[in-house]
Amino acid sequence: MRRGVWTAIGAALLALIIAFTILQIDWPEGDMDELGNEEVAETMFGASDDTGYGLVLFLIGVLLLVALLGGVFLAKEERE
Repeated sequence: MRRGVWTAIGAALLALIIAFTILQIDWPEGDMDELGNEEVAETMFGASDDTGYGLVLFLIGVLLLVALLGGVFLAKEERE
């Protein structure tokens, strides 16, 4: 029972961090079809430390890694 509680708390904390990060981003407005390589790079990673989507991409990468490891763990056969 105690392990399930800690798992739920960890999942809720991760969801709050991701939601907070997504809500803090200043999403660009307008037509994005006319952007060149430099504009796309500046939009994705920002011109300074407080702009861009670098943190969001990092969090999505961590989430996908955890999902992959969880899938491998669940697919692993138990030895008796």
